[in-house]
Amino acid sequence: MTALLSLSSVPSYVLPNNKLFYSSRKKISKTATVVVPRMSLSSSTSNQHKSKYSLPVDAPLKAILFDIDGTLCDSDPIHYYAFREMLQEIGFNGGTPISEEFFIKNISGMHNDELCRVLFPDWDFTRAIKFMDDKEDMFRRIASEQLKPLDGLEEVCKWIEDHGLKRAAVTNAPRPNAELIISMLGLTDFFELLVIGSECERAKPFPDPYLKALQELGVSPKNAFVFEDSISGIKAGVAAGMPVVGLGLRNPEKLLSDAGATFVIKDFKDAKLWTALEVLETEILAGKIET
Repeated sequence: MTALLSLSSVPSYVLPNNKLFYSSRKKISKTATVVVPRMSLSSSTSNQHKSKYSLPVDAPLKAILFDIDGTLCDSDPIHYYAFREMLQEIGFNGGTPISEEFFIKNISGMHNDELCRVLFPDWDFTRAIKFMDDKEDMFRRIASEQLKPLDGLEEVCKWIEDHGLKRAAVTNAPRPNAELIISMLGLTDFFELLVIGSECERAKPFPDPYLKALQELGVSPKNAFVFEDSISGIKAGVAAGMPVVGLGLRNPEKLLSDAGATFVIKDFKDAKLWTALEVLETEILAGKIET
């Protein structure tokens, strides 16, 4: 069995006085900037390595689409904490706190309407969605002070801008959460489009949100790829006809690969990703892809 990556240890967190702290025990300022070292697109990478970590995108590459939670930032520990505390408070699971494994398998990546049915099958929808709304309020209170971009995100965004690619954020998160995160990470002007799963006919794991993004960007799925961290998100991207790069910071690599990820990276500094981007850049320079 693949070991689960501990939400409580990487980074570890406690909440004294309702404040979120990471393993350094230093509060992360919402105004702090993350300095990402410039990563070289080295020409010394072996052809075998390039082949293993390449993306099956047809020329010309036109767009890159991103999930938000767990992809742009490491928000899962905050979601896990909020669900754990609030579910325990109402006596869910006999009052025993939910485990990280339960969170990953049954909650992560799902939209709230679906979670109402999964977590509270005996509740009426109004009561269940009120619980979910309260949980999202708790998430935003903590996230507004503690979120930071995933390592290497700034570098990837610069690479995308430098190559003139279109970009969209596609998420199952409620719109207030999505807009808060994008704003906090300084990406409001970066994304051309924000697609919310619950505002589509069907949310992830159905392909509808990604298909809507492609339609509004005017891009074929053959000319785009996706960054996703959850099983449902990867299934949605694949069902929409795009290769998906899995973010395995929290979810086990095997689960993401089994869901259809082309390959899995830990964060945006991962050498596997930059190997794939090197292949794309080589094709751009060779005139095989025109952007």
